[in-house]
Amino acid sequence: MNIDEAFNIIDKAEVFGANLNCDRALHLYRHLGDPWRHMESFHVACTNGKGSISSYLTHILCQAGHKVGWYTSPYLIRFNERIRVLDGPADLARYDVDLTTGEIPDTDVVRLMGVVGKTAEKVHEEIGQHVTQFDMITAVAFLWFKEQGCDYAVLETGLGGRLDSTNILEKPIATMMASPGYDHMDRLGNTMAEIMSEKAGVIKRGTPVYAYNPSDALLSQDDAADARRVLEERCRAVDAPLTFVGHSDIEVLDYGREGQKFRSRHTGREYSTKLLGPYQPIYAMQSALAVAHAGLADSEAIRRGIETTVWPARLEVLSRSPFVLLDGAHNLQGMLGLKEALSRLSDGDPIVFLIGLFADKDYEKMLRALLTDSTFKIAGIVATEPPSERKLDAGTLAKTAERIMVHNRGEAVVIAEADIDAAMEKALRMAEEKKALICACGSLYLASGVKSAVHDLLG
Repeated sequence: MNIDEAFNIIDKAEVFGANLNCDRALHLYRHLGDPWRHMESFHVACTNGKGSISSYLTHILCQAGHKVGWYTSPYLIRFNERIRVLDGPADLARYDVDLTTGEIPDTDVVRLMGVVGKTAEKVHEEIGQHVTQFDMITAVAFLWFKEQGCDYAVLETGLGGRLDSTNILEKPIATMMASPGYDHMDRLGNTMAEIMSEKAGVIKRGTPVYAYNPSDALLSQDDAADARRVLEERCRAVDAPLTFVGHSDIEVLDYGREGQKFRSRHTGREYSTKLLGPYQPIYAMQSALAVAHAGLADSEAIRRGIETTVWPARLEVLSRSPFVLLDGAHNLQGMLGLKEALSRLSDGDPIVFLIGLFADKDYEKMLRALLTDSTFKIAGIVATEPPSERKLDAGTLAKTAERIMVHNRGEAVVIAEADIDAAMEKALRMAEEKKALICACGSLYLASGVKSAVHDLLG
């Protein structure tokens, strides 16, 4: 088997399970010897910010000298990004300059996927259920982390929680609930209470929960109240200690294009992070509290971990001259958070947006959230297309943006360009003419193409 054949095993599998339970994953892992069972793990769930939290956790643990298995989704450029092992501060230093550090090699993907693929066939014969793509990928991660002798694992859920392939964990070290929001409503429900009930399904009896305060999640007051109520009720039902973390727990000392400094209002300790989102200090403090409570890192390792954390495509600076940002804002709350960040980061400069969205999202509401009632000037919009069958065509996106921007007609130019390379070239030209910065956003699926285009065009 080669790597293409290994990926073909994944591609042929079902995306979602037919039955509303985790039986197929349970049977798959059992046949593989339950490689997760003796793995002490942090379990990261919810809508926005899972990747940031998992990166803070991994960096803090590595700075404390631990060997960490890090499982994330989706990938930006290579499948191998999803399954990674970093061993201590030395690996972190390498990761900071080379984001391929610690990725599972192709040879191990091929070897382990061969085993998992054959086992999945046995599971189907036994229980009549098809193992899903995410079940298989999660199984490969568990097997590889066990082989690598990881001290700890940091595991992100996929789109849900209760039915997620990672929810086989019986008692994680801590459950991390990121910022709640509306996404994947076709699978999770149409109300915040329904969505959070699915997400909160990862909370286990007696396991500490560190949750992003819903009041700071850019939700309506009613939605925030519903999200908080669901979390509180679930934690009471399973005797899980619950700690909310929000803006009131943090004092921002400095904020700019180089990063931000902040202080914990509870301990008085000061931290700095390179990540630019206004919400990042909350994610950092959730992670710090979880690791400190577990006794796995001292205050200096926590400080260094937060300071060294990197996470691509989340307000990532791709170029400083011209200033180019890439952000994976892919839902309403993500767009609202991006707008808040740009209000601070624009520093009076106009902005050229390069936007690509999915057709199955509420794209008009997302565009309105980003493009109306902003404190920054919009110089132009280049509508493009993410490389996916779910893409919204560039023409429709441009027309929708023009309708939303009708009040700004004559100031902001809106053009459609399906090809990402050509779209970035036009955005750069527009930014030069208008002395503007560029923000590429709308889908994580844009990341690879945008990064490649910026590298080719700017070096």
